[in-house]
Amino acid sequence: MDGHQVNVTKNLFKMLNFIVTTLFSLIVFVLPAVASAEPITVTDMFSSSTTIEGDTFNYPSGQAEMRLVRAEFEEGATFPLHTHATPLLGYIEQGELTLTKEDGTSQSWGTDESFVLGPKTPPHTMGNTGKGTAVMWVTFAATKDLPNLDLAS
Repeated sequence: MDGHQVNVTKNLFKMLNFIVTTLFSLIVFVLPAVASAEPITVTDMFSSSTTIEGDTFNYPSGQAEMRLVRAEFEEGATFPLHTHATPLLGYIEQGELTLTKEDGTSQSWGTDESFVLGPKTPPHTMGNTGKGTAVMWVTFAATKDLPNLDLAS
């Protein structure tokens, strides 16, 4: 073999090595990732057109503002008596929370449960009646400058 043939053979081996390495990498790393990719799953978690009392609700008039609040309640903690001027949707991420009205009636929700309150919901407290920390997410359908809640006097 002359020098030219040796260079062509070396280049051919380099090219074959590159192709084999690339194919191997695709087979070992890329194909399993593509094959195991799961589709996006969208699940409707909760919807309601009435509050826990069965009342319908309207959105407040004014400049609309959506709010998302995360509240952590240590074991035994209770938020004081209050009302809401806007509709809200509550979701319990963990633990158990109990809403207690002035008349002493109560309703509890646990992990992965949801509820809707509104302006007609009577004054109430919200307390952690479970073990450990309870976490609640609340979405308020409010208007600009309207508070999320009003403490009862």
